[in-house]
Amino acid sequence: MGKLGIKIVFISLTCFFSCKSSSEDFIDKKTMAIVFADLKTAEAKVSRLNLTGVDSSRVAFKYLEKQIYKKHKIDSVLYLKSFDFYAKDKKQLLSIYVQAEKIIENNKNKNTTY
Repeated sequence: MGKLGIKIVFISLTCFFSCKSSSEDFIDKKTMAIVFADLKTAEAKVSRLNLTGVDSSRVAFKYLEKQIYKKHKIDSVLYLKSFDFYAKDKKQLLSIYVQAEKIIENNKNKNTTY
């Protein structure tokens, strides 16, 4: 195999490994919806605290955000990478939002039933 052949194989392998996105590199859609619902719920809780400063609200939300990531055994980098991945396909992202909305509604109903 000549130099041209080696270059073609090298470029092909590089593209294959760099362009390939494994499902292990992203949070699955169901978990993504759960995490998103948890984050939106945390955001609502912080807004109801009526904290006087914006910085206090940010600190409170960051604390809850870290707890949510810890609960789901992920980190912010993986969440953002997954969000960007799903945002490339509007239908997938919309389905995650719809699932998250249902989760939030179900949680509201659980909390209001006696």
